[in-house]
Amino acid sequence: MGLIISYLKKRKDDVVTRATDHDWSNLHQDLIICFAEQIVSMKDFYAFRGVSKSWRSAAIKENSNREFRLQHKVPVLVLPKNYSAPIRNFYSLTKGEIYQLDLPETRGKRCFSSLGWLLTVSLDDSRLHLFNPLNHALIELPRLRSKTLICRNITKFVLSSSPSWTSNYEVMVQSNCFLVFYRPGYNNDKWTRIILPGAVKIFIDTIYYKGRFYVVDYKGGVFVCDMGDPKNARMRLIASELPKELFGLIHFKLPYLVESATGALLLVVCSFGYDDYESTLGCRVFEVSFGNGNSWSRESEVKNLGNRTLFLSANSSSFSIEALDDSICKPNCIYFLNRCHVSTRGDIDIGIYYMEDGKIERDLEKLPDFQYKGTSLTSHLWIQPSF
Repeated sequence: MGLIISYLKKRKDDVVTRATDHDWSNLHQDLIICFAEQIVSMKDFYAFRGVSKSWRSAAIKENSNREFRLQHKVPVLVLPKNYSAPIRNFYSLTKGEIYQLDLPETRGKRCFSSLGWLLTVSLDDSRLHLFNPLNHALIELPRLRSKTLICRNITKFVLSSSPSWTSNYEVMVQSNCFLVFYRPGYNNDKWTRIILPGAVKIFIDTIYYKGRFYVVDYKGGVFVCDMGDPKNARMRLIASELPKELFGLIHFKLPYLVESATGALLLVVCSFGYDDYESTLGCRVFEVSFGNGNSWSRESEVKNLGNRTLFLSANSSSFSIEALDDSICKPNCIYFLNRCHVSTRGDIDIGIYYMEDGKIERDLEKLPDFQYKGTSLTSHLWIQPSF
């Protein structure tokens, strides 16, 4: 409350001067919203909204410029738990501590994250929901009824915008070999399957970028999705696969798509070696060049991210934030959550890659319950707090 006290000392209007230690819940709504704008962690959000109904309302109204503030929100790391447990462990990067949330809506379901929302996938009846872990908002999505689009195969989902902000949102669900699209009111409120070009691709990542969905396959080929006609929704190649000579002798690559601070589309490639094919060896960043279909060269490589921090994940939307001076996140770094190629030691390889010198820090692996040995339907996730 130190921020509130200092703020009150500066305000001389009647509303503020009447406030005492006993009537915080009755502060003017505009003032409460000013305080709400300072929230940077999910734990603080829960404490803030618990003061009163007016404070809870302010915690939601403060999102008048949500998309801008989301660029500065440090994500939390969701740790795996038993699939039947309603309690989820969240690790706060800003606080450096683990806390628990009671989320019965996720019990017995696989979860994926995008823009602060979870896609919950029920394996027994193919039900899909969008779920906000902060306010427990729940949106039912159409079922995936096709035998080839079974829920068990889902690897990622991406939102165009948060349902907290607008009803005009779009959802893309990705599997290794299929993509399906949903928009409320589009195609009779049914999922639209994207027609794949040529041979079946193995998709790794999807991003919503400048009004369209883009997808990258395991070879680094980048595709854009055209969905003007729901009966003929398809993909087309905009950047060919990565040349092997750019990487030399590596065992395999995991490519991700992220938007840069300047608005460019970046391809981030995590590499694994032949001798150690379970650990990420390094990351390289390339700018996607549109229109020539053969964009990859050493000249397109990005060596410095400036004050940006990238977050990559096998189960979450990839994104970047601005590392402010007082931020716990390290600038010019990449936080990765890679699914191991051969998971003999665990499912996820986590670390922080420093662009400046190529160093990899792995302190996050030491978190309690990080290498969960039980039965878990949901692996580790980055979640951007969407208040």
